[in-house]
Amino acid sequence: MKCMQMAPGLKINAAKSGVEEYINLARKQKSTKIAERVNDDMLFLLTYMAAISTADIERDKIFDYAGRQKEYEASKYFRQVHILASKWGYEYAKACKYISQKLKDAYLSKLFGTIANILSSGEPEKNFLKQEKITREEIYSNEYERSIESLKKWTEGYTALMVSVTLVVTTVLVSVMIYNTANIEALASLVILLTLFICGLAVYIIYRSAPAEKKVHTLSRKSKEQEQIRSLSRILLLPGAVSLTALILLGIRPEFILIGVTFFTLPIGALAMVDDRKINERDSSFPAFVKTLGALAGATGITLRSAMEKLDRENIGCLKPGVEELHTGLSMGFKSSLCWEKFIGETGSELINRCSRIFTDAVELGGDPAEIGNIVSASSLTIVLLRMKRQLVSSGFRGLAITLHTVMVGLLIFVTEIISKFSGLVSRMSESYTSVEGGMSGMSGIGMSMFSVAESIPMLYKFTFFVIIILTISNTLVVKIVEGGGNYKLFFYGGLMSGISGLCMILIPPVVSRVFTFQI
Repeated sequence: MKCMQMAPGLKINAAKSGVEEYINLARKQKSTKIAERVNDDMLFLLTYMAAISTADIERDKIFDYAGRQKEYEASKYFRQVHILASKWGYEYAKACKYISQKLKDAYLSKLFGTIANILSSGEPEKNFLKQEKITREEIYSNEYERSIESLKKWTEGYTALMVSVTLVVTTVLVSVMIYNTANIEALASLVILLTLFICGLAVYIIYRSAPAEKKVHTLSRKSKEQEQIRSLSRILLLPGAVSLTALILLGIRPEFILIGVTFFTLPIGALAMVDDRKINERDSSFPAFVKTLGALAGATGITLRSAMEKLDRENIGCLKPGVEELHTGLSMGFKSSLCWEKFIGETGSELINRCSRIFTDAVELGGDPAEIGNIVSASSLTIVLLRMKRQLVSSGFRGLAITLHTVMVGLLIFVTEIISKFSGLVSRMSESYTSVEGGMSGMSGIGMSMFSVAESIPMLYKFTFFVIIILTISNTLVVKIVEGGGNYKLFFYGGLMSGISGLCMILIPPVVSRVFTFQI
């Protein structure tokens, strides 16, 4: 029997081995992903813990419930603490200290170290979590605002960079016309690769500078606009891809293919923009709604369903239809979780998804609805106000990017058409001199050959088209990244930029032909 008993040292080693396994499993994900999401996730996770702590539940339940929130990146570390304490016999303070030493993220390591010290001192978790949540709001706000300032500077740099790229390409086009370049294909390929590299680098820098946040939820139940987007995508995207592929194989002119891209993507993108606007409106109305609902339920000691009856529906903005359906479902005796699930899904908002779950979970655990409403309202209002600051930057850049794209594409097509017309004129002049004088000689012949690029005109058109495609994709991605929101917005900006490029390719050549008519 003694041989079968585990020695204390072996038990500790086994515990450490189990924790190491958990830690190594967590580290398989890229640290950059954790760094991007931890700022956003920790605000909501601390809000969740502060809210449920108002119910005066035990310490192990706080860590248990926090570890179950799998939508948050950092929740797995709270689950590791709970496992150490509940299954391996660690004290919560020692478990937090152990986890803090294993974490590479500076904020999380400091947070768990602070929790370990608080638990050792005997201070109530409720007071600490409330204060830590307020501190996290301030940290999150400062980091978000710094990201916005950085984003603003990089958008200005992106504008200057795109202008420079256009000037370089224009200079190359003019140089090809002036100088008799031996290998134009190699030069064109080099410039295309350079343009692709610069645009890709610029997009990556903008992506890294933009605040990382999740705006649209991924639940199975969607908002009305999201359901329409899903249906319209099934109708347009597959037939659109087949149609455009057929047009390419048939050799249809590129400008008409770009217009086709607009036709198949812009309707989806337009719905995505409507959905994004409505999500913004719902998110703006939510802090007041949850605070008022919590105050009504807490002041009178009634349930959330009864509090909704006394709620002034005119002061909750665009949430009114959803709240009325929620109240109807609760009044009819349907399961509370299903009613809230429907309400959350139809808003389409990740902010409402997270905050509503925090609010309902904490109330169901027995917390004070008024206090919980204040906690949740403060966190959601912080996000709403920060998004408004981001919108100031994105709205100005969006208009500038669309205008700049039009000018850049128009300039490239204009210069290419001028080169084509001028080359045709030089070719006709060369033929005229040849027929009159029996051949060119001397400096006259050299001068004519310098400006004759008639054989390279098809290649120059391809070169210009590839640059236009790169600029179209780059500007589409940048505008969406700066603005944020759901990925379906890419269809709107992609369709818009493609349409602008296609219209420029259709409209500018006839204008150049009409204006620049040379007579020999």
